[in-house]
Amino acid sequence: MAAGAWEVYDTFKLHMATAINLSSDIWRMNLTKDTSNAATDTLSLRSELTCEVAEANGYSSSGKTFSAPTWAQPSAGTSRFDTTAIFWSANGGTIASIQFGVIWRSATGVASEYLMARSQLSTSEFNLTDGNRLTITPSANGIFELSGG
Repeated sequence: MAAGAWEVYDTFKLHMATAINLSSDIWRMNLTKDTSNAATDTLSLRSELTCEVAEANGYSSSGKTFSAPTWAQPSAGTSRFDTTAIFWSANGGTIASIQFGVIWRSATGVASEYLMARSQLSTSEFNLTDGNRLTITPSANGIFELSGG
């Protein structure tokens, strides 16, 4: 299935200038249901996010950690945030009601768990049944790019 493009939260753009280190901070991804408020552009903190999928069968609410986040310049005037693919494997039952993937900064203290971006993974919620795997791979242009003009 084709996921939607990553959409950066409005407030994350402000946090980038003051409180974020894209290369060395710990970044995680969580999954939410279709009833989540994940598509609300004005969300700022992970604590504001609603309707995460249930913690069971291979899914943990602490999210999956990006193993190799990079903030680099692939070409002159362009900077890109990227990572390797992230996956969940359903084990012992179904991971139910998935619709969005949400990226957030993992840090000590709730105030610094900033939301970065979300992707609508499907037009309607779906289930990851026992023994199956969901892999989320960023596009060739990464999670997001900044370009000068």
